Amino acid sequence: MLNVNGLHVRYGAVHALKGIDFDLKEGEIVAVIGSNGAGKTTLLQSILGLVRPHSGTVEFAGRAITNLPASKTSNLGISLVPEGREVFGTLSVVENLRMGLKKKIGSFSKLQFEKELELVFERFPRLHERRSQLAFTLSGGEQQMLVLSRAMISKPKLLLLDEPSLGLAPIIVNEIFETIGALAKEGTSILLVEQMAHKALSIASRGYVIDNGRVALHGRSADLLNDERMIKAYLGTH
Repeated sequence: MLNVNGLHVRYGAVHALKGIDFDLKEGEIVAVIGSNGAGKTTLLQSILGLVRPHSGTVEFAGRAITNLPASKTSNLGISLVPEGREVFGTLSVVENLRMGLKKKIGSFSKLQFEKELELVFERFPRLHERRSQLAFTLSGGEQQMLVLSRAMISKPKLLLLDEPSLGLAPIIVNEIFETIGALAKEGTSILLVEQMAHKALSIASRGYVIDNGRVALHGRSADLLNDERMIKAYLGTH
């Protein structure tokens, strides 16, 4: 589904990614773990086409997408849920969800859109309660539900998630992670960037640890959860 080989990214004199290699299979959740500034967000932006790599390759569904802009990669079925819950604050919940259709909106009838809304509201009943509410008035957790639903409404093949737990209460984090797991079971491939290492590895099949722009560790989640280096640096007593 996704193959990244020898990816280097530079911001001027800053060498942000230094030869990253990884892969993600169809219907799989892969966790990317690391501290702030390790290069995790840069990796997602490089895959989507928001950042142009200095060298290396990115392939999606057998197609080279290394130099494609985000407008093209999104049309191929890649969606990003960015860090920071970027909602359209002055639009309602339903209007935000409609924005998720992007260029597909012309091919969606009103009935089809209503069916998609039903699926969203079944997953997140709170969004149904607030369907006419302006997005800026929602709580942080509700906004995260909204941006996740907005990304999913266009039925992406690959979902890129950047720190979905950031700033959320534990009960909301659990709800978001349950939804991420359910999406994978429905067939969506997911690349999950997350600082909550134990939480991410609990739903991912495999994980990669990025440190200073390089892959420091990688393997099956069960193995990483029991790796002494991982426990010392990222897991602690969780």
